[in-house]
Amino acid sequence: MQRLARWSVGVAGLLALTLTAACGGSDTGQAVDANELTVQTNWTSGGQESVPLKAALEAFTAETGIKVKLLESGDDLNQVYETALLAKKEADVLLVGLLEKQLDWVKNGAVVPVEQYVDQWGLTIPATALADWKDADGHLRAFPYAGFTWPWWYNKALFDKHGVPLPQTVDELIAAVQKLSAKGVGGVAIGGNDWSGQKIFLQILESYLTPDAAKEIFAKGGLCANPQAMKGVDLFVKLRDAGVFVKGAEGLTADQATALYMSGKAAIAPIGSWSYPTADQAVVGTTTLGGFPVPDGGTYAKPTAYTGSTSAGWWVSPNGQQKLSSVEKLIKFMYRTDVLNSMLKGGVVPAAMDGVDSSAVTVPLLKQSVDALPKAVDFTVMPDLYVPADVGNPMYRATSIAYTAGNDAQKICTTIDAVYQAAK
Repeated sequence: MQRLARWSVGVAGLLALTLTAACGGSDTGQAVDANELTVQTNWTSGGQESVPLKAALEAFTAETGIKVKLLESGDDLNQVYETALLAKKEADVLLVGLLEKQLDWVKNGAVVPVEQYVDQWGLTIPATALADWKDADGHLRAFPYAGFTWPWWYNKALFDKHGVPLPQTVDELIAAVQKLSAKGVGGVAIGGNDWSGQKIFLQILESYLTPDAAKEIFAKGGLCANPQAMKGVDLFVKLRDAGVFVKGAEGLTADQATALYMSGKAAIAPIGSWSYPTADQAVVGTTTLGGFPVPDGGTYAKPTAYTGSTSAGWWVSPNGQQKLSSVEKLIKFMYRTDVLNSMLKGGVVPAAMDGVDSSAVTVPLLKQSVDALPKAVDFTVMPDLYVPADVGNPMYRATSIAYTAGNDAQKICTTIDAVYQAAK
């Protein structure tokens, strides 16, 4: 998952103090050109999703005459946008996900809420996606557009080669990895030193929690005081100490862990849908998408995986509010069925379509994700919507100790709880 550059505390505070008037629109003293829109995104030309996006924007211009200037900011989007915003020269529309500091964009006046436009513009968006994108005050931060799945990838060829069945339970997972390790094949490749390791730690933490209890833990902390949460931490320690994770997982990044799986050095890896289009073809043909196997006495009946609608949404800036008629035309165009299907065909997981038609999908793993994965797994709570913005980044460092041998469950929960306490 592309991680956006972090806002500095000073700039975030400055935004909160100075942008109250920005929701009413930026006043640059210049005439507004409604025949041109600037769209800023963290999708870049190096990513598969940019291909259908650019094609759609070109078609929009051809149909409406409205020119679109596309700014590809990558992981620097937050920094670039905040700087332009303070100068009242920000992009009109943004296409970017919902996480960390974006959670407070509406509250800080960095963007305008858009809930009133869903019905006014006749948009059909699933209620679950709308709920994911609303803040505590009921404001819709942006129009949900792209989603994701985050399954566990299993290299079936490696399992078959060594006569090991794909695991469905935790006990089977431990036994499978031990057999594969004896043959020189790594187990679960995971970026224990960054955001990806944090998410998988929290996924395993959820094993004995109800969805509501998981949301409460993610929002407020308190792991050490919650027996069911501690069962999840104990489970994680059990897996680590049994050698389920590849050697040195505590020092790996998401990219390094993915490379281990793609090269066949690891038989299992939790990898998100953002890697479907670019996965090595030799691995694609032998990969079975599944989930984290079921622990004894756990909450979920099936292996678990993540899914969500928050990979990308269309945000409207104060400048964009001054060109609302043109913004409306763009948003309506991007939500047309033919455009949504073109995005899906190009490898984008849609957040805005129920019952998507995968018949034209050319990305094999995306097709498997749409057709087979929902039947094979239970989808557990994605933490990003509930972990407070000022907790997320420090928690990456805190959860990294969980992957390091010698740190017991009590030390892990104490370290994570301390992050929540420091943020209060």
